[in-house]
Amino acid sequence: MNIKALAAVAGISVVIAGVSVYSRRDTTPAPEPTPPAQTVKVSPIPKATPKRALKPNEHFLASSGLYVQVPEGLNFRQDPENERVEGFYIEVGPQDKPTYQMYGLYQLTKAATEKDLEMAKTEMDPKSIKEVTIAGYKGIEGAVGAPKARYLTLIIKDGKLLTFSTNPVTPENKVTTEQILSTLTFN
Repeated sequence: MNIKALAAVAGISVVIAGVSVYSRRDTTPAPEPTPPAQTVKVSPIPKATPKRALKPNEHFLASSGLYVQVPEGLNFRQDPENERVEGFYIEVGPQDKPTYQMYGLYQLTKAATEKDLEMAKTEMDPKSIKEVTIAGYKGIEGAVGAPKARYLTLIIKDGKLLTFSTNPVTPENKVTTEQILSTLTFN
């Protein structure tokens, strides 16, 4: 074969290949470039707000929906925000050695049942245990001995445990705690 014929066959092959490639190409227009994804900032679920005006010396705890009335002369302080628990103190005297302190704790992430109340009874003096109802929620109370002596009240609210611990253990402090617990209401 001569070079002219070989060049002609090669030329025809290039033309056929080009036509073949051209006929197979997608004729839809190329998509427009998409803008870079924007970071979506998810807002936290807003905390509950009081459904009524607060009374003087009354505080509202959003996660539990608890309203608590603080007696005159006692101080209220709340633990820093936490997604696992909501805690607060009502006290008088220095924080390292208060003459009265009630600590409230609502466990937000842990489900509670009657079994939890029964387990708490094992810490308590059996003679001191009694059933209580606080703001419509049933629970128990009793005295816990050393090494962490305290009066302990537990209720189950919305399937979660709400506890109130009072120390030092004195008859006067128990009366103060009962006074505070009698004022509790919920949203």
